[in-house]
Amino acid sequence: MLILKKIYKKYPNVIFYSIILKKGTMLINIKTKSIYSVRELNLLVRRILNQEFTESIWVQGEIQDYDRSKSKSDIYFKLCEKHPEIDEVIASVSAVIFSDHKSLLTYELNQLKEKIELKDGLEVKLLCKIDFFPRSGKFILIVEGIDPFYTLGKIAQGRQKIIEELKQKGLLDKNKKLPLSLVPLNIGLITSFDSAAYNDFMDELKKSSLGFKIYFFNSFMQGKNVEPDILKALGIFEKMNFLDAVVITRGGGSTADLSWFDNKTIAERIANFKFPVLTGIGHEINTTVTDLVAHTFFKTPTALAQFLVERVRNFLENLDETHLLLIKETENILKDKKSILNLRANSLEVLTLRFLKAHHEKIVSLKENIFLSIRGLLQNLKIKPNALLKELFLNINYYLENKKKEVNNYAEKIKILDPLNILKRGFSITQNSGGKIIKSIEEIEENEMVYTLLHDGNFKSQIIKKERKEYGKRRNKV
Repeated sequence: MLILKKIYKKYPNVIFYSIILKKGTMLINIKTKSIYSVRELNLLVRRILNQEFTESIWVQGEIQDYDRSKSKSDIYFKLCEKHPEIDEVIASVSAVIFSDHKSLLTYELNQLKEKIELKDGLEVKLLCKIDFFPRSGKFILIVEGIDPFYTLGKIAQGRQKIIEELKQKGLLDKNKKLPLSLVPLNIGLITSFDSAAYNDFMDELKKSSLGFKIYFFNSFMQGKNVEPDILKALGIFEKMNFLDAVVITRGGGSTADLSWFDNKTIAERIANFKFPVLTGIGHEINTTVTDLVAHTFFKTPTALAQFLVERVRNFLENLDETHLLLIKETENILKDKKSILNLRANSLEVLTLRFLKAHHEKIVSLKENIFLSIRGLLQNLKIKPNALLKELFLNINYYLENKKKEVNNYAEKIKILDPLNILKRGFSITQNSGGKIIKSIEEIEENEMVYTLLHDGNFKSQIIKKERKEYGKRRNKV
């Protein structure tokens, strides 16, 4: 009875039917004795809550409606619980961070190695005092502290879950297998216009004086609009078949800020994208899921731009070296071919002289044998037909002269067919890059390099256009 009287004095408008003790907790069944005013009801509820929750408690949930009032001295928001399998709120409670606790919480979060910034969508564990405002009838949590390691754990948990799902689907390395152009000059850029990331990236490209062409999409890099903006940008750039790569970059931020890029939908879109995707999210410590699924990722926008500049410059340097090497190799080939041609020409000249000398000697020998044979014949016949002999000699001389002319004609033809003499008359020899002499229009292709030999030098040229000519065909008369 003493306990009942004590409680009755504290709550004069309540009748207590029974007091049940269970595990040291007093459960009170109450029934109204009279009609309450709104204020009386609210005060009663507040007194009951204050009696039950005498100390601050830990409450965990997801922050909502924080961003719209974060700049105010007192920040009012909601702490929500979502269904574990679907993105649906099943319970929520109002919360407030008063100005005296706001600076304290901010300082505590900034001391972390991996900084956290409170924002919408963040999973938190807050130390709260429960209060009830009699004037508005509003139940509210007054935030006094935070467990940052809970939030970091939740971020890491969600991130790891996404990574495992991407691995199982074979998407983590899919974009990495795409070939990146040796001269990536046409770039699709996704970032926030005039941000530090935008300016750092663009300034580095401008300093290079190379012919980069940037196709820019102005996107949110933080907040709930990150996902729809990036997906929209990727959809636009995928239709631009001339692009060499797409760049996603931002200027760093806290762990919570970067968590917008630990996004499964964005990661899957990048993995299946038709062009290489390069990222420079801007964080020296953490690597986001977007970084992991990208073709190549960099710590900063500047480093990403420097990579593109260096890749193009390396190609140009290699191109110059290849050009010089090609010239040198071509000169060596032409020099070797010229030496071979000279050897063949000299050999042909020697063989020709030998041929002519041998036939000349044969003709002289034949002439002498004929004279001797005829003289012997006449002597045996004891005939002295001077006139006949004279005419015979004339006929023999005529025959020999004709043969001599034939030999001279052969010599002239051989001289005419001498490659050096042919080249002197305006002809040339054309070879392909492999040194094979080109005899037909079918043996060359457009844009192919060919090498032409003249009697006093050589030159190379490129086939711009080829056209087949038909010779020797009669035209039909109309």
